[in-house]
Amino acid sequence: MSFVEVAKMDEVPEGSMKHVEEGDTEILLVNVEGKIYAVSDRCGHMNARLSMGRLQGTTVICPLHASQFDVTTGKNIKEPVLTSIPGEEKVPALKKYSERLEKIIAPVKTYDLPTFQVKIEGENILVNIH
Repeated sequence: MSFVEVAKMDEVPEGSMKHVEEGDTEILLVNVEGKIYAVSDRCGHMNARLSMGRLQGTTVICPLHASQFDVTTGKNIKEPVLTSIPGEEKVPALKKYSERLEKIIAPVKTYDLPTFQVKIEGENILVNIH
């Protein structure tokens, strides 16, 4: 196993998320009730950065289409929500674009997030980059 230090405990307060990178790997660190979890920081639907989303308990909500993932397992627990563009009904070209975009995005599969083992040594957060 190859554990690498990616952050300090005080950088991820309880109830918060932090984006870190190790090489080409983007990792989302999440502190849930004092326990650190590490998952991919890229949404399993359209690859948006999850650290820009919201955390509710053990659930991270993607900022792009509101896909939801359990940070303790990486499992996709709610499919994306495809919403219309505000005001599109007033602009026919925009409405047509929105309808086309929905047809393109709707069949895109949402994958579970890769997870990473976490080890705490003192104040250091180490992640196993496999």
